[in-house]
Amino acid sequence: MLRAKTNEGKLVTLASLTKTEIAKHRKKQFYCPSCNEQVILKAGSKMIPHFAHRSKPGCPSYEGGEGHYHEKGKLILLQWLKQQQIDAELEVHMPVINQRPDLLINIGKKIIALEFQSARVPVEQINSRNEGYKRAGITPIWILGANRFSRLTQHHLKMNQFLLHFIHQFSQTFPPTLYFFCPDTLQFILFQDIQLTSLNRSVGKIRIYQLNQMKLTDLFQHNPLGDNTLYHLWIREKRRFRLQQRHHLRGRELAFHQWLYLKQTHIEFLPSIVHLPVASQYLMKSAAWDWQCRLLLDILDLLPIGGQFSYSACRHLLRNHLISPSSFPLIKSHANPIWEYLHLLTKLRVVKQLSSELFMKVTEIKFHKNVEDALEADEKVIHALQTTLPNKIQA
Repeated sequence: MLRAKTNEGKLVTLASLTKTEIAKHRKKQFYCPSCNEQVILKAGSKMIPHFAHRSKPGCPSYEGGEGHYHEKGKLILLQWLKQQQIDAELEVHMPVINQRPDLLINIGKKIIALEFQSARVPVEQINSRNEGYKRAGITPIWILGANRFSRLTQHHLKMNQFLLHFIHQFSQTFPPTLYFFCPDTLQFILFQDIQLTSLNRSVGKIRIYQLNQMKLTDLFQHNPLGDNTLYHLWIREKRRFRLQQRHHLRGRELAFHQWLYLKQTHIEFLPSIVHLPVASQYLMKSAAWDWQCRLLLDILDLLPIGGQFSYSACRHLLRNHLISPSSFPLIKSHANPIWEYLHLLTKLRVVKQLSSELFMKVTEIKFHKNVEDALEADEKVIHALQTTLPNKIQA
């Protein structure tokens, strides 16, 4: 922690002091502002001066081993906010919820808890802290350390379940967004319009700024990826899906291939309306091609032309693939991946919506005879979406 209190209750931030001033404090006793336990002053030549618990994992001020990178990031972000004349305070303990955000920001009547998260911690801990902020009427903003940023291409980012829980969506109209910051290069990274292409890859708009070129309000700006770019990227994703060599399958991917085998088909032959871009894919445990394929083969393909099916039937079929929206408290959206996919099928005139619950099959589901036909049809389907969807699909 960067701040501790003296016997008199005065808060001291070591990093703001000179070496001479720190030396005068070495013989004093300091205490954690959160749990009141005595803490150790640490101020070596290769570290940011700070305080540390001897061992107190139950304290909200316990760092859990984040270290120098974390402390440096907090200090730089505090200075950045102060330069904008923003009321920000470091490591304020909030007794009502027993939490201590890295930075507490007051803007008018709005209170923001800004957390700089560079270490991987259990998701349950993150959700618990978000729930605490919600009870206190505080808006949390999580900025990940750039050590968590793994760029694959101009528009691709390596994704995992940990990162998914830091996606922000402040309103229905705000794009899904991840924030990263590097205290070493002073670069801020925004990743917006996030679309998961598999369980460990995503596409979106990546923007990189120098910290001195940014203001806090820039976190809430949207520079769209654009539908043309999205669909161009998705054609490549569908090609990758068809042609990728798959070795050492396990988990859900192995189960999917075993299921395909029982259905007497193969990835090369699957309909081109499998693996379409769905914005709320993060609410699914399985990849888009997996659950979309199951909906097509286990419901739509079994129906005659004119046959009807319900949204409830789709949801029941995919109940074990769904993740509860409550697992993503930073996302203020009523997004629904199944509805989004049915909406795409409606636009492609595969199904017709009869009511808020009921759909009708209007065309046969076409399986391909070879991979060449499949790749050609994939492009036609994506181009059709590009033509019929002038705006991005909304949940």
